[in-house]
Amino acid sequence: MKVAPHLISIATILVACCATAAESFPARPIRIVDPYSPGGSTEAQARPIGARLSEQWGQACVIDARPGAGSALGSQLVAQSAPDGYTLLFNNVGIVTSTLLAKKPPFDPVKDFAPIILVGTQPQFIVVHPSMPATLKEFLQYARANPGKVNFGSSGVGGSSHLSMEYFKMVTGINVVHVPYKGSNPSATAMIVGEIQLGSFAGNSVLPHIKSGRLRALAVTSLKRSAVMPDIPTASEAGLPGYEVISWGGIFAPAGTPAAIVTKLNGEMNAALQTADLKERYSRIAVEPAGGSPQVLAELVASEVRKWSKVIEDANIAKE
Repeated sequence: MKVAPHLISIATILVACCATAAESFPARPIRIVDPYSPGGSTEAQARPIGARLSEQWGQACVIDARPGAGSALGSQLVAQSAPDGYTLLFNNVGIVTSTLLAKKPPFDPVKDFAPIILVGTQPQFIVVHPSMPATLKEFLQYARANPGKVNFGSSGVGGSSHLSMEYFKMVTGINVVHVPYKGSNPSATAMIVGEIQLGSFAGNSVLPHIKSGRLRALAVTSLKRSAVMPDIPTASEAGLPGYEVISWGGIFAPAGTPAAIVTKLNGEMNAALQTADLKERYSRIAVEPAGGSPQVLAELVASEVRKWSKVIEDANIAKE
């Protein structure tokens, strides 16, 4: 089959234009949208990446907080932005769960984004108010003896701190009541003052409070102990064999972003994840740098769709 010469010419021109755009990228500031409240895990991971990009390329990289609707508002903003690499999204499992919990999903987490890089992974910390029993086994005994009397907090409906606790409820068979807040930090504060008694959060929101004694950690949700708090047992060690929930953070561009720009962003971000400064900053919040190709993040998102669809269905969580 012969291809018309004029079509070959058009294709050649398009490839050349994309290559030129990538070579000159970035020519203006880059915005990374954080779809959660300031002070959360996404911001803590996004800022070091943004600082590296700014330093390397001489263009400002602004972290733009756009919280709301379990990260759907900020994510939708990016999905609808020009696919030119200048508006990016830093999100976690919320990019999946915010659509799974919507009657009319505002975007498709697979089709409407171009994955750039899996930035990092981290366990969650299962924490309680100090008035609660001191071990996971003892707490579960207490919760089972007092159904509906323990409240757990989250960063909002559909967020990782919410669904991880729904999964926890399913595995343990306890009856605890969900109280959503506008972010992990407000939820942790509510636990400190006794409004709620239980939660499962990423390290940056609760580590300072665990160290100060204002919150008590019952377990970490990874299969190995956290290097930041090695004295805290894993959930498996504490009495829940095989229980694992890993939080993650990744950067996305709008679908249709030229492959050359995605590749350039991925390369620079991979380099950033190898720097000593970023590794040190991430270690403070128990984040393990990840990296790799865009395909790594794409496969993770697809697997999260499968996992949390089942949890939402089994937990009978109503769509809004």
